[in-house]
Amino acid sequence: MVQAEAVRKSFGRLEVLKGIDLDVHAGEVVCLIGPSGSGKSTFLRCINHLETVDGGQLRVDGAVVGYERRENKLYQLGDREICRRRTQVGMVFQHFNLFPHMTVLENLVEAPRRALRESADTARIRALKLLEQVGLTNKQDAYPRHLSGGQQQRVAIARALCMRPKLMLFDEPTSALDPELVGDVLAVMRDLATSGMTMVVVTHEMGFAREVADRVAFFDAGRIVECGPAREVIAAPRQERTKAFFAAVK
Repeated sequence: MVQAEAVRKSFGRLEVLKGIDLDVHAGEVVCLIGPSGSGKSTFLRCINHLETVDGGQLRVDGAVVGYERRENKLYQLGDREICRRRTQVGMVFQHFNLFPHMTVLENLVEAPRRALRESADTARIRALKLLEQVGLTNKQDAYPRHLSGGQQQRVAIARALCMRPKLMLFDEPTSALDPELVGDVLAVMRDLATSGMTMVVVTHEMGFAREVADRVAFFDAGRIVECGPAREVIAAPRQERTKAFFAAVK
């Protein structure tokens, strides 16, 4: 589903990604872990083409991110096609990004109606099913300001799922939440993983990564230092840098 080959990204003179190689298979859950500033979130944003790579290549479901191949040559996509492809990848951010002037239900149906041209009834039916899935059926007419942080994040997950994505990206989805609200969001993500959704998750929740992830990739200073089965890497890391990280966070 995701293929990264020698992906590089810089902001000015700061090289944030220094040659990332990573494959994510369909139906797999991969957690990106590591210290802050190591390049995890930047890599996630590159997958969704919110950032453009400076070197290497990224593919999602076989298509080169930001480009199309014609007669063995790559041509940069226009904005409309980039947006069309982006509808196939759901992304959940740290800070919810709900439309404050819309109700929960309106937040969910907006993108399917505009981007997918779904009818109002079709979008509404799917939105209500997803609200039930995340345990918020009774909040469909509420505005974001009337919801807790955990409820807002569950709405954000449901909104992303309304687009019927083939891939879900999570950028530290619990980092902005009070500790007692984290569990409800992680429960929704566990259910989503169980359903077979392909997921790439930037997280500091080691318990979640150990329990749910098929693999973890440990980032440090713009590189993947270690990657492997989640429980093996977390319980018995092989690289000294990974060992030092887990010794500090345990």
